[in-house]
Parts: sequence; C-alpha cells; structure tokens
Amino acid sequence: MAWGKKVSAGPLLNQERALALLERTLSSGELPPAYLFVGPHGVGKEEAALALAQSLNCQSGAGEEGPDLFEAAGSSSSEPHSGIRALRGCGICSACSRIGRYSHPDVIVRMPLPRPRGGKKGDPADPTDVLAFKADNPYRDPEISTGSLSIGIADVREIIPQLAYAPVEGGKRVVIFRESERMTEEAQNALLKSMEEPPPHTIFILTTHRPNALLPTVRSRSRIVHFRPLKAEEISYYLREHGIASGDEMNVAQLARGSLKRAICIAEGGVPGREEAVRLLSWAVEGRNREALAWAAGYTFKTSGVMLTEARSVLEELLSLARDVAVVQSGGKVALMNPDRADMLRDVGRRAPDGAGLQALEAVTDACGEVDSNVNLALIYATLFDALIPLGIH
Repeated sequence: MAWGKKVSAGPLLNQERALALLERTLSSGELPPAYLFVGPHGVGKEEAALALAQSLNCQSGAGEEGPDLFEAAGSSSSEPHSGIRALRGCGICSACSRIGRYSHPDVIVRMPLPRPRGGKKGDPADPTDVLAFKADNPYRDPEISTGSLSIGIADVREIIPQLAYAPVEGGKRVVIFRESERMTEEAQNALLKSMEEPPPHTIFILTTHRPNALLPTVRSRSRIVHFRPLKAEEISYYLREHGIASGDEMNVAQLARGSLKRAICIAEGGVPGREEAVRLLSWAVEGRNREALAWAAGYTFKTSGVMLTEARSVLEELLSLARDVAVVQSGGKVALMNPDRADMLRDVGRRAPDGAGLQALEAVTDACGEVDSNVNLALIYATLFDALIPLGIH
C-alpha cells in the first residue's frame, strides 16, 4: 500500500471516558500488562485497541501532535488534552499504516474462528483472510460458513513463544484478542500464565461485550476500560457523512441501540434476527407450540458458523423484546428498546401473568450463553420456547 494515505483503523466516536483513561496511562508511561475493553458490539473497542497500538509504535512521534483518532463525531473542537499524551498515531507512517491494515509484525490480532479442517489436531486457526476483510470493513463482519467459532488453546500457544523475543521493530508488542468471551477456558488459562509474568515489551488487550464469560483470574489481571453505547445523534452523523441510509439516518440510528456496527447492518439489510425473534414471541403468546417446536427441530443438524451468528442475532433481538415486556410489567417509565413494536409489547405485558416478562428475560439470557457454549441449536430453541410459554395470553 502507498504510504501517505491516513489509515486510522476505523472511526472512534465520542468515547471520552475511555480516551481519558488510556491517555492518562500513556502519559504516566506505566502501562498495565493487560487491558480489558468492555462494551457493546460496534462501539469502537477494536478500533481503540488498534489506535493504542499505533500510538505505541508510531514512527513519526505524532503521539504528541497528530490528528486525534477519538475525535468526536460532528465536533469541530481541536483543543488538545493539556499535559497528557494523546491516544493517536500519525496514521501515515509505515508503522501506523501497517497496524491499520493488520500487517505489522508486532501487533498480533486473534478472534473467534472455526477450527481448521484438514490439518493436524490442535492446529491454530489462520486469521489472514478475516483480518484482510476487517482492514477494509472495520464495522462489518465477514461471513464464515462452517464450524462453531472460538479462540482455542492452539491459537494462544502459537503466540506465546514469540513473547520471549524483543519486538521486531523495537516498539511495543500488542496482542489483541477480539470477542474474548469466546476464548475457551483452556486458552484463557494458557494466556493467564503470560499475563501473570508479562514480558516488559508486551501488552495484551482483550475486547468483550460479556466480561463475566471470562475467568475471574483473567479479569482481575486486566485494567478494565468501559466503552459506552453511542448516542443516536453520533451514529446518525456518521451514517450521513458516509452516505449510508441516506434520508433515514436517524430512524436507523434509533434502532441501532448505540452500536455503529448494528446501524450499518440495519441500513444494508434490516434488523438482523428481528423477524425470527418476533415470530418466536408471537408463537409463545398465542400458544402455537407445534409450529415452534417444528421450527426448532429444523436446526437439529445445523451448527455452521453462519447459523450460530444468526442464532445470536435472533436471541439478542428476543432479549430486547423480553426486556421490554418486563419493563411494561414493572410499571417503570424506562424507554422501550423496540418503540416500533410498542403496542404489541404493551399488550403482552399487560395481559401476561405477573413476572412472566422477567422469567422470559432470564430464559433468553441463559440461551445466549448456551449458544456461545456450542450447545445444539435445536435443543436451545426448544428449551427456550418451553420457558416462554408463561407469556401466553391465548
């Protein structure tokens, strides 16, 4: 790639608290051995990890005066943080460019992938194609058609021997594990040994939207940085500036629940999993057990990566619907997450037995965990529907 074009690893919108914490540690020069970036999907956790890696390895010294990678969406302010080293690289030098393209030898990125087929048992997954896709599409996920997705012990063991050597280019080695909640327990334990005795030239960054899925020992050895959901105005601004969902930016942003990634998915193909989630809820409310169980049985032999991704989308949508029913039943004035379905959800909440919404919320939460644990989809859906039956108002 030709250097001279700014490569900043995707937009980082208005994460002021995360920015301030990271800048303070950069300014102090006392980086922790590991960070845990916590927040919803699509709010800038991975982009922040790459931005930190750029700041630590930038060859131009632009960490003192370069463009701010956390620039607020729509903000014209250019006031620096006085006396604090900013989290930013120049985005142009060789190091920043290669980090933004996932091709720097001292910045190692791993994410949940299917176990490789045709190789020896225990071989690590090859992230090359996925990283190439992410370099061009920071807020999109590639379609992976086979296998359940995880970060396995072989993926961690492949990295550990490299940590004994100094970084290739003399900066900081940054090891990033995206969606670390899908790291196996064996992989977490293997990583833990390096976190307990970290090499002086290496830092780890784990990103997750479910920190409780990680071992307590991994969490306790990490500096936690929280990333908040984005405001609808921030998402709408980004969509407008990039010609996405033209004329309908705010409606899409309001359905995005604070996630830029989700907003882009909605703009390009509707709300992922929404239709199936509404159908499941309607079947439970109407007592249509036979249809629901027949639909669940259709997943008996289906466990591909695409189907697991789709199942997560369905359950996340169902989780928001169940949450709204519980809100209605509680009598609270909290805004519904699905305002376009408000009439249906209020009707269900008012007519279903007291506490049914909360029971449904707990059941869907359990189902989400089972998907990440690779339980059979047919069993998950059948068990979940059985737990949703109390919502029935037929």
